[in-house]
Amino acid sequence: MSQERVEAILGGYDLFNRGELDEALAGFSEDIEWVVLDMLPDPGPYTGREGVRRFWHTWHETFQDFRIEVLETHDLEDHVVVMTRVHGTGRDSGAGVSTPAFPAVWTWRDGEIVRMEMFMSEDSASEAIGKDWR
Repeated sequence: MSQERVEAILGGYDLFNRGELDEALAGFSEDIEWVVLDMLPDPGPYTGREGVRRFWHTWHETFQDFRIEVLETHDLEDHVVVMTRVHGTGRDSGAGVSTPAFPAVWTWRDGEIVRMEMFMSEDSASEAIGKDWR
């Protein structure tokens, strides 16, 4: 079952990167919590599929070629940790943007994704979920 969760999340990233946002929401609970880094302009948190969709649209409107690069995944039963890097080109500035790698922790309950939280470091993610995958 856990490998299916990893594959579902990776498939969601692929759909997101292709701009198929509605399809990427498949498997999210109706009341998903989407928690992003405090340093972002609108850190939320975002709640529900509509909240997640609103967050995604903001980033697709701000950046051309906005995409998420998956570096590695770690299957931890109810959690899947995905090390990612974000890339894009500012629509107004034309400046290229690439972030340092950061972990996103996906939490499952009853067969649905109920939470996604971004962290600044592997240490902070590991501490938050009480599991070390490194």
